[in-house]
Amino acid sequence: MKIREIHIRDYKIFKDFKIDFTFKEDPLNLVVLAGINGSGKSSLLEFIYDLIAIHKIPFDENNKVIGETFDPISNKLVKTVYSGSPFDNYSSFVNNSPNISKSNDSVLFFRPFEINLEYSNDLIIKYIDKLIYEKDKKSSEVYELVRKKLQSIFEGFNLQVEFNLLDKDRNIFFKNERSERIPISQLSGGEKELITRAFTLYVSDIKDTIILIDEPETSLHPNWQNRILKIYEDFAVENNNQIIIATHSPHIIASAKKESLRLLVKKNEKIEVISDFDGSYGYEVQRVLLDIMNLESLRIPGVNEKIEKLYKLVHNDHYKTEEFLRLQSELEQLLGKNDKDLMLIRLEIAKRNKLNEKNS
Repeated sequence: MKIREIHIRDYKIFKDFKIDFTFKEDPLNLVVLAGINGSGKSSLLEFIYDLIAIHKIPFDENNKVIGETFDPISNKLVKTVYSGSPFDNYSSFVNNSPNISKSNDSVLFFRPFEINLEYSNDLIIKYIDKLIYEKDKKSSEVYELVRKKLQSIFEGFNLQVEFNLLDKDRNIFFKNERSERIPISQLSGGEKELITRAFTLYVSDIKDTIILIDEPETSLHPNWQNRILKIYEDFAVENNNQIIIATHSPHIIASAKKESLRLLVKKNEKIEVISDFDGSYGYEVQRVLLDIMNLESLRIPGVNEKIEKLYKLVHNDHYKTEEFLRLQSELEQLLGKNDKDLMLIRLEIAKRNKLNEKNS
């Protein structure tokens, strides 16, 4: 099952909102929702989950979704909240699992800062048991296969742990570079994020499913954020899943192909979608922040205002004033003399001095 389009008439901050999840008329395997805080990324994921997992979806003759949905704030059904959401297939849905919301393998929701270790343990153990009891392999062989699978999935991540074993009490252990055994609960935040979400997907039988992931960058180093999107995209393609990700991370956005990117923006008190990007994949982080996420400056506001003031003083030939010299000295102590903007300002001053000498 894959979503092609959603139309929300009135739900939280969404008013007559439409978003398309297709490329060249085919539903996308991977969708990346970007935008500033308050643009509705998480609310949209919650809406999709409610639509699929909590409520039966009535269809009209055109395979469009109509009817009511549940508003978790008022705890009531709200009429005509959604309409026009065609899916490839339909089945009934039941909600279970408080942290990783799952429904008959039709929808899976990874919420930020919520790690369900029990769920992850179960999936890894089932994978191990399948290899031992159905494939008739020895435990030592299976552990080596799990180690190699982990390494192949996260090649280039430079993980500092590897899979170790499943003990007699059915507890999973990993091993660090010092050969110390570590239970999954004691992995670092970033390692837990990779193991309990991405890795457990790869050892599962999850197919034909919509997978919602809110803030996959949580606890991940930027080097891992650069690589994590491909891990999820490969899994979606291999298993006919649709993965919808909501993120603030410029590193993840820069690793998204332009056809997969949907930017949510506020315009005139409404949320709109921008999807016609010239590019995104491979952009430098600075370009993502400025061109796609519309950040006004890469610097914190106070510093940026002082640098802009320096530029203005130079432009007005006031670079010998006490105000300029004081501000320049303050920024050099704060940023260092090799700061790019401070160097450009010095070059501009040298150019102006040379021109003044020539004209005098």
